[in-house]
Amino acid sequence: MRFGTKATIMAALAGPAIAGLILTGAGPANAAVATPHTTHSSSFFGHFCSRHSLELWNLNGDNTIDNLTFKGSTTKITYAVHFRQRGCLLGGTLTDTLIPNGPQTGPITGQVRRNHVTFSFTYTYTGEVQGTRTFSGFVAHDGTVSGTWSETGPEAGFGTWSLATAVPQACPPFFAFAEFEGGCPVPFFFFGFPF
Repeated sequence: MRFGTKATIMAALAGPAIAGLILTGAGPANAAVATPHTTHSSSFFGHFCSRHSLELWNLNGDNTIDNLTFKGSTTKITYAVHFRQRGCLLGGTLTDTLIPNGPQTGPITGQVRRNHVTFSFTYTYTGEVQGTRTFSGFVAHDGTVSGTWSETGPEAGFGTWSLATAVPQACPPFFAFAEFEGGCPVPFFFFGFPF
């Protein structure tokens, strides 16, 4: 092969490679230090929760915190809850009929991420000893939700809990085969009709 032909072939093959080096900044002249990607979140839920997140489960609606145990006692306590979920953001209300004075219903805030749920309720009545009670749980494959809870007040309560009614999947049954990146928007809207 002649030199001119070799030079033409090499130029044709080397051009895209050199262009790639220039565009990506790679090569011997690049002074950037390559470091592996690390997650800077200190919790499972991270910092990217929004009402536009795609989720697996839809907690919206009325439910009951059932089978709540207190410091290992066999006495079961129940609370009425109303969840409002938008993406992974969880809000709503919790009603504790054992509050002796003041309002028995107050706001809850939390998050739902994949199969994990967490929400908190702050006691504000006069003489309260609970502080903020935080519920952390896991949604099983059949939609049942259960977990543990703890509180920040001097009562120092802790225990287990579950929801009385299983929660539905975020994707309607006819969309289950085509989940969007492993989930659906909550609430799910299709052609203007909420499901």
